[in-house]
Amino acid sequence: MSTIVRSLRLAILCSFNLELIARNLEATLNQRGFATKFYFSSYGQWEPDALNPGSELYQFAPDIVLLFAEFCDLIPPLAADFNLLLEEESQKVGERAWQRVEMVAKQLLHNLPPQSVIFCHNTIVAPVTPLGILEGNAGYSLTSATEVFNRNLRHLCQTEAQLLLFDYASLVAKHGWKTWYDQRLWHLGRIRLARTGLNLLAHQYARYITALFTPRRKCLVLDLDNTLWGGVIGEDGLLGIQLGHEGIGLAYREFQLAALALSQRGVILAVCSKNNPDEALTVLQEHPDTILRPEHFACMEINWQPKPENLRRIAQKLNIGLDSLVFWDDSPVEREIVSHQLLEVLVVDVPDDPSDYAAHLLELECFDTLSLTNEDRRRVEMYRQQVQRELYLEHSQSGSLEGFYSSLEIVVTIREASDFALSRIAQLTQRTNQFNFTTCRYSENEVQALGANPNYRLYSLQLQDRFGDLGIVGAAIVRHELGYWHLENFLISCRALGRSVEDAFLAYLIAQAEDNGAKLAGCFKPTQKNGPTRTFLAKHGLQPPENWQEEIWEFHMPISSVEQPSWITIITEQENVTV
Repeated sequence: MSTIVRSLRLAILCSFNLELIARNLEATLNQRGFATKFYFSSYGQWEPDALNPGSELYQFAPDIVLLFAEFCDLIPPLAADFNLLLEEESQKVGERAWQRVEMVAKQLLHNLPPQSVIFCHNTIVAPVTPLGILEGNAGYSLTSATEVFNRNLRHLCQTEAQLLLFDYASLVAKHGWKTWYDQRLWHLGRIRLARTGLNLLAHQYARYITALFTPRRKCLVLDLDNTLWGGVIGEDGLLGIQLGHEGIGLAYREFQLAALALSQRGVILAVCSKNNPDEALTVLQEHPDTILRPEHFACMEINWQPKPENLRRIAQKLNIGLDSLVFWDDSPVEREIVSHQLLEVLVVDVPDDPSDYAAHLLELECFDTLSLTNEDRRRVEMYRQQVQRELYLEHSQSGSLEGFYSSLEIVVTIREASDFALSRIAQLTQRTNQFNFTTCRYSENEVQALGANPNYRLYSLQLQDRFGDLGIVGAAIVRHELGYWHLENFLISCRALGRSVEDAFLAYLIAQAEDNGAKLAGCFKPTQKNGPTRTFLAKHGLQPPENWQEEIWEFHMPISSVEQPSWITIITEQENVTV
């Protein structure tokens, strides 16, 4: 039985009847932890619902709106009589179709609260049009009109934070027009999609919604032999393995390209391989057709130890949980061992044919994301630096922990969060588990809404040391109350823990509250993973009473309990500070 983690109010504004999707979509979302209530526009009412501020749509107060207008419903004259229209006339009809959707989207933006999200479908044209095979050679055509529409929609979604593009065109292309549509249902009940299409669309909706609210896995751990190349390096040698631009060697090269693409989307890459380290590294360093080089991996465990032990070491070195790992190994035996010994690790069911590796990797939903931050783009390098810090600690001759911290040359920059930092703050709320006061998860839109609320202040913390810039690793969400600054959440990324950055951050917030004539208060919600947060509070004399039975414990922070660590240099930048 699924555990409900979030209630969701979902409105679907569609140009045809889509209510048959409700049961499947509700069940799919329920499996992913969402308790969902639905609102469907009646047939032909998707525009009036959106354009009328007093409509039932706005009374429903949706968290998410799915805006789905089929192109053939937007411009029926153009679809039926295109070959009778002059090019200039057909262009005007196409422009009016876009203007209808643009007006609806802007009215939704105007009337919905800023934390709501609107998924806007791009559109497609039927493979058979009134122009037949002339479609691609007729100057301005239905295809041309849909291309303009989709380009305009993409631009609008990129300029409005509440709007996100739902790539409907790619979804239909993947599964095929004949699989997707049933013309008989359209004739009988103004239902365009076949049952298969409804099921696939429900799954894709759930995938997008899950990506909006649920943290993705952080690290892809790869085997080497018969995973990054064909063959066994210890037996076949550098010249004998399969890796290149032809045959099955191309499949492995394409798989490496897919792994690199994930890395560029912020997924950490690591290696877990039973191998001779020198021979394995020779491939990554010297083979002319390898895509992945040693610098692409944040951590490599190449030895003859059991793979569960190596996976534990990888998680420890990267300072992430086992539940952040995704394990890819061609060996069913190794996969079975890891599955039984490390239940938290997601073990991929690897295809038998290497030609299917790349597509299978890129379709893993555990890595889905709807936004990309600068920290994502630099993630592999930042985690490589983390491993270097751990090695430095092991070999440090400083003689004391404080001496070690001082030698790290830690610099912390604390600022009121700019628009640039809001997406990263949302990401931290979704991914941070160990040092997280309440583990409340916020979408990017919800964080932006808080940032625009005059009763809130959002702070970000950026960390640098002698090994490099870790980016934004901390955040605080503060709500103003009479005489108090209330910490709705306070969190630090796990890779920044252990050097008193959290003390420096909290000391700063206490001082800021005091400067504004207030005291700092907060709350703590215990979970299975945020034990470090409880330890941190206890260190400063804050413990729930013995008879505490509530879900959340509220506390007031004693001003004298937190001092700035002497080994941390603090830079503060305040924007739009109000008293």
